Amino acid sequence: MKLLQRAAGPLLFLGLWVLLLAGGRSSFLRDPGTFWHVKTGEKILDEGFIDADPFTFTFPGKPWTPYQWLGEVAMALVHKIGGLDSLLVCATALIAGLFAWLAMQMLRSGLHPVAVLAVLGLALAAAASHFHVRPHLITMVGIAATVAAVADVEAGRFSWRRLIWLVPAYWVWCNVHGGALGGLVTLALAVAGWIGLWLFKRPSPIRSWKDAALLIAIGLACGATAFATPYGADIVKTWLEIMFMPRLPEIVREHARTELSDPSAWPVFVLGAVYLFVLAGVHPRNWRASWFLPLFWFLQACFRVRHAPLFAVAALVGLADIWPHTRWAAWVAAQRPDFYNAAGLPVKWGRFGRWVPFAAVGFALLLQSFDLSVPLIGSGWAKLDPAYWPTEQIETLKQHEPADPAKARIFTDYIDGGFVIYHAPGYRVFVDDRCELFGDEWLVRFVRAGSGGPGPSIAAWEVEYGRFEFAMVRTGSPFDEHFKKRRDWSLINPGTTANFYERNAIVHVPMAKP
Repeated sequence: MKLLQRAAGPLLFLGLWVLLLAGGRSSFLRDPGTFWHVKTGEKILDEGFIDADPFTFTFPGKPWTPYQWLGEVAMALVHKIGGLDSLLVCATALIAGLFAWLAMQMLRSGLHPVAVLAVLGLALAAAASHFHVRPHLITMVGIAATVAAVADVEAGRFSWRRLIWLVPAYWVWCNVHGGALGGLVTLALAVAGWIGLWLFKRPSPIRSWKDAALLIAIGLACGATAFATPYGADIVKTWLEIMFMPRLPEIVREHARTELSDPSAWPVFVLGAVYLFVLAGVHPRNWRASWFLPLFWFLQACFRVRHAPLFAVAALVGLADIWPHTRWAAWVAAQRPDFYNAAGLPVKWGRFGRWVPFAAVGFALLLQSFDLSVPLIGSGWAKLDPAYWPTEQIETLKQHEPADPAKARIFTDYIDGGFVIYHAPGYRVFVDDRCELFGDEWLVRFVRAGSGGPGPSIAAWEVEYGRFEFAMVRTGSPFDEHFKKRRDWSLINPGTTANFYERNAIVHVPMAKP
């Protein structure tokens, strides 16, 4: 038993990592952003910081801020080792490490391992829709770390002065992903709550106006890091532009409301109910400001699908902190001491256990660098789902990839722009999923055109953006039906997921019979 307690951390990590690698070999690669994030990182490494669109023929040279530049550079460097396999290994390891740490927090609160695994499974289910190889994964880590730091300060486990470490952490976060804005709001809510508790003579980490001023200064320093980037204020402008696009929820599911009718959203609401139940077990006079931060993220998850994983990680931090103070815990300790240990379980990572994740990932990357095929961790494990991505068109794309950029214009669906950018970068695509580049109004018009009768829209686009020579569109879609009927286009490679077309050099008109 003691051996298991000492090795709990590494065992949790390895178990979660294997589970994620087994179940996510294709699902982790279902986001089109994965592809262009890698290519953006490669461009920054090769050419320096870019500030204009390099991928489309619709908005070539239009100012565009790669606001996730540091995450994209990291993705490009990892990709150099073993391609998508290396990205999958690192992404799953990051998630496994995060949730293993959160599980350890709950075990230390005294909860029975069965209960911990049940809640952990619920949180994983709530967050799984956003388990993709993208820089946004760092935001899950950032929110969990921020809520945990705030909870530790309010519980008296360490002084609020140690929050100064958040300043360099937020600098990294701000350069990796725009979700740092959510972290700043979380920190601001905590500080505001502490000031309110202090003013009403309730227990608070703040004991004087000097404390309040210094904490506000730490928060402002964290906020200032958003401007300490190669792009200055443009990164913040891009964050706000995306957040306040009014029509984005109409076309991008992750920006839409979380609907109770959607089965994938049920774990989010169940986890929310569990959190409310546990919080209700504490007398209001003993409530802490940090315990309401997960509820803020629960509301955000209801408003936007993309916030579900942030609520999930914040909830696990909160549950571990609240449970020992509830009447439910006292009742279980009295009735079933075998199910709840009020002293907590002394689980550890072990003397060398904290190095296990790094050793495991390093070993996997070594295998991939030598192109060695081993299940789960070796080369060739990551797989693009051919029913989701037009993998049957990769060779055709490369065979027809033109050397002349003027003849490299390819019409694509919204979801496939990044796919083409990654597999055949010689093309210039019509559209991809960078909403900050195209704007929500433009994207809404594109989606409407693709819902039926796209001929007039395509004709207008060719007048505005120039003639395109190739098209890769989803099989059976209105766009596909349009190109199939056009006599000046030829179907080069039919596919089950997408069809590839090329414009005819000469349109042959059949002669009339004598």
